[in-house]
Amino acid sequence: MTLRPTPSGTARPQHFPELEARYGPLTPMNSGMQSRVYTTQDGVAVVKVYRNRKGQHRTEAQNMLQAGMDGWLLGVTEADGVEALVMRRFAGHPLRASDVPRALPRLRQIVARLHTQQQGRVDLDKVRERLMRFRSALAAYPLSDLFEAVELPLERGLLDQPAAFCHLDMWHDNILIADDSDMARAGQDGAGQGGEEVLLIDWTRADWDDPLRDLALLKTGTLDLLGAGRSLEAALSFLPDHAPATLTRYRAYLALTTLHDLYWFLMNEPYEFDSQREFKVTRARHALGRLPENG
Repeated sequence: MTLRPTPSGTARPQHFPELEARYGPLTPMNSGMQSRVYTTQDGVAVVKVYRNRKGQHRTEAQNMLQAGMDGWLLGVTEADGVEALVMRRFAGHPLRASDVPRALPRLRQIVARLHTQQQGRVDLDKVRERLMRFRSALAAYPLSDLFEAVELPLERGLLDQPAAFCHLDMWHDNILIADDSDMARAGQDGAGQGGEEVLLIDWTRADWDDPLRDLALLKTGTLDLLGAGRSLEAALSFLPDHAPATLTRYRAYLALTTLHDLYWFLMNEPYEFDSQREFKVTRARHALGRLPENG
């Protein structure tokens, strides 16, 4: 989910009498394609209200529990004709480029712990379906090297791997970090609430998948805030090992993630597609050129 600050004076006011009877007045914080986030007046909690009625509040709550985040979850509810997830508020802000180096150690811990949970195997039919969809939509663009980076390892069986529990949306707006100014505004002392300094949010897309796909999403969505060389160096520090087969598999998921990003912009924000294509394809090719094609 892409969270964007609610523009001042442009948000249509919404009233939630049942929710406000429970939690007090709610103030809009951020809005995304699927939900809107409000904070309680005392700043203790946030209420995430989903735009559709697909049970995503319960899905996200279940995923948070699977990820060991029960300390942040306050409850789920249906009220005022909406579905809502209630969480303890974290006094932090979405990751910026200058925050990335400080966030890396804690992020490594979070991701490593998450990926220790394994269940089943990667669904390769989904990988093939994505490739077909991306090829159809992006046929007009010279991206054969990115497609081959996925298709060749897929044909050789390198992507047939155990599945781990993955976040699958680790872009920088979904990674919060606390600093002294955040603590001062929240009237708190120390590193983040509950001893946390970095918090991974928005678990609606979490699922069982290849952990290297999760790490590829982390690179394209967050680590690429850094320069190309520093981004790849940071990305490699998250891998479980640097064996040729691992690097080839990671290379495949970097290519697949880039194709996914291009497809998303083409379908959802076509006016940004050309600039995003230039940046993302350049970054992808920088990484592909430095990782082994054959594991």
